Amino acid sequence: MFAAWDSRMKWHKSEVGFEALSLTFSKVLTMAIGMVISMLLARFRTLEEYGTYSQMLLIINLACSLLMLGLPNCINFFLARAESDAERQRFLSVYYTLSTLLSIVIGGVLVLSIPLAEAYFQNPTICQFYYYLALTPWTMIIMSSIENVLVIYHKSRFLIVYRLITAMLNLIMIASLQWLGYGFQAYIIGTVVLNMMNAFSVYAIVSAQCGGLRVKLEGTLIRKMLAFSLPLGLAGIVGTLCIELDKLMIGKLMTTEQMAIYTNAAKELPLTIIPTSITAVLMPKLVVMIKYHQEKDAVKLWGISAELAYIFLAFLTAGLFTFAEDALTLLYSEKYLAGVSVFRVYTLNLLLRCTYFGIIMNSCGKNKAILMCSVLSLLLNVILNPLLYLVLGMVGPAIATFLSVLAVQMIQLIFTARLTDIPFSKIFPWKDISLITVWNAVLGILFYSIKAILPLDQICGSIPEALFLSVVWGAAYLLLMKRRITSFWNLLNDKDS
Repeated sequence: MFAAWDSRMKWHKSEVGFEALSLTFSKVLTMAIGMVISMLLARFRTLEEYGTYSQMLLIINLACSLLMLGLPNCINFFLARAESDAERQRFLSVYYTLSTLLSIVIGGVLVLSIPLAEAYFQNPTICQFYYYLALTPWTMIIMSSIENVLVIYHKSRFLIVYRLITAMLNLIMIASLQWLGYGFQAYIIGTVVLNMMNAFSVYAIVSAQCGGLRVKLEGTLIRKMLAFSLPLGLAGIVGTLCIELDKLMIGKLMTTEQMAIYTNAAKELPLTIIPTSITAVLMPKLVVMIKYHQEKDAVKLWGISAELAYIFLAFLTAGLFTFAEDALTLLYSEKYLAGVSVFRVYTLNLLLRCTYFGIIMNSCGKNKAILMCSVLSLLLNVILNPLLYLVLGMVGPAIATFLSVLAVQMIQLIFTARLTDIPFSKIFPWKDISLITVWNAVLGILFYSIKAILPLDQICGSIPEALFLSVVWGAAYLLLMKRRITSFWNLLNDKDS
């Protein structure tokens, strides 16, 4: 027992910041390549083609959320708590066997549902891509697991290389098809083939890490996994509906071209890499800290990570909001400018992604409470979506999504405060977060005014002017926040904290 205690304590005291930095670096590389890919697709594909692609991704995401039973949430929890290599191998074998079978079922369901999708979106071209609907759930689910597994095994450096290779292959595939003059059908086929190769590579990598994967279904372990994952799975379904409800409404009430505009404008930019990376590393450590009744220390560590991430996200949010038209044009071309108001609202969502607000509840195994929060958020979204659409048009559903996400996060903080017996006023660094927000709002107003006054756009163009001002803004902001960033970084990497 004491050996286990010593082992787990040494493990959770490893340097959160440096492990998160490794993940962040890998995601920055793939983010840069991913943004290039999005820019190419937005420019080379027509609005109708991009709208069709968006519709297929929408129904795939909904189906995976609905039918995967929350199983992807199991990796961090069960793998982090495993006491031996044999236990890890056993869990991973069962997890990948069950996930593969379920993903195949999901693909079959989607193929059978093609007539319903075509009728809902009024798009008869979806049936041409039945193979994409059949295989993408499997590739998506298997590929998404690699990060959590490699983090648990402390293979962050390998993850950097893996992410870079897969992203580069994707970029090369798209560029080659465009250069050779192939159309949208060829791009979809190429994407499916490449994703299949990546999925098989995940099996091989995980098998090498755990000592060999087996085709294995073990009733006792599956029941434990489902007992943990089902409440989270239901919460995931509700959460996905909250996120995608606006797109479902736009897809039903507007044309495929308008769906393309809304989808790109509402696309979550890959700027949450810092909080996502920190959470990926932090979650297993919090599970261990909670296991040994260190709730207050866990909340303190979580608060530090959230504030550090917020410092960067607040700047990025303010910059994108201020220079929204230039950003949208740079990312997707001028044909998407009709969605600039939607883009601004979704940019504000970045502020709500500074951390996973249910992480302490999740680490304590309070999954039913997470589900309850998600249901309340969905109910609010269902009410606000049609109401704000009727009042405000296209931007209304985006605002509804923002308000519903904000509401569920506040509820999760209330639950967390009660769970840890820490006052709500101290469960989150409210004062510091407010100060950071005010600073960025002031700087946003200042640089918006500077851009309106300076004639730089007449010399170099509006986008280069916005980029130049953003660099100046960022330099000034980093000088302002340097001491705070350094302090939080040292706290995250304090092995004795």
